[in-house]
Amino acid sequence: MQLGPEGNLVGVLAGPAAAGAASTRPAVVILNAGVIHRVGPHRLHVRLARRLADNGVTSLRLDLSGIGDSAALTGELAFRDRAVADTRLAMDELAARAGATRFVLFGLCSGADNALATALADDRIVGLVVLDPPAYVTRRARARQVLARARELGGKRATLRWGAAAAARRVRAQLETLARRREREPAAAPPTQSGRELPPPDTYRAMLATLADRGVRVLAVHTGALGARYNHADQLFERFPELRGRIDTAYFPDANHMFTERAAQARLITAAAAWLGRTFP
Repeated sequence: MQLGPEGNLVGVLAGPAAAGAASTRPAVVILNAGVIHRVGPHRLHVRLARRLADNGVTSLRLDLSGIGDSAALTGELAFRDRAVADTRLAMDELAARAGATRFVLFGLCSGADNALATALADDRIVGLVVLDPPAYVTRRARARQVLARARELGGKRATLRWGAAAAARRVRAQLETLARRREREPAAAPPTQSGRELPPPDTYRAMLATLADRGVRVLAVHTGALGARYNHADQLFERFPELRGRIDTAYFPDANHMFTERAAQARLITAAAAWLGRTFP
């Protein structure tokens, strides 16, 4: 269906066969993963929407402005602000057409970033399922990475050579940073994750705490594709221990970032649908 006063947004609405079956449940808005069409990576979003419909949940697979079949709009809004405005408009349409008053956003990669930003701006959002949201290295994660690498190398000598090379790279990076500061060069770009700019850790902590304080339920799903940024089921709470018990997590160590394998997709969809069922019965 076409959405918005100019009809520039395109989405696919899916719902339960029984009329009114989902009237008391939040509707789910599924956001683009990066610039991938609304079908999602390897049709992930299609399969998710069908499972939700089977479970009595209405969903909308949305193409944001300029992605998939949605036309781009001219204007002064930055990408994130445009994504937030588009998502809120889609929620307005779902309220008018399906009677939805509460919403859960589902997003992978930049879709997770857009979901978080929209949730902070709109209190109709009561839940988030965010896949590979911002993640940060911890000391324990670095140690786990070193131990895993040592097991792969299989010998003390090879491990020492690898450790020495890694230490040398870190020293070179530190020296280059000092040289830039002395020459008053522009500061290095913020760290990225899958090509996205990460917010500073304290900013991300505040975002999650704000949502938790408001009663928004969050399922943060991480894959094994992030290296030391996330390599343990408990790593979110290693970095932000005060959020333990306030944010739900799931960890898929064998899944890649795009959930390419059908088996990984099936596990993810089952986990997300089960979480929605428990959280919003």
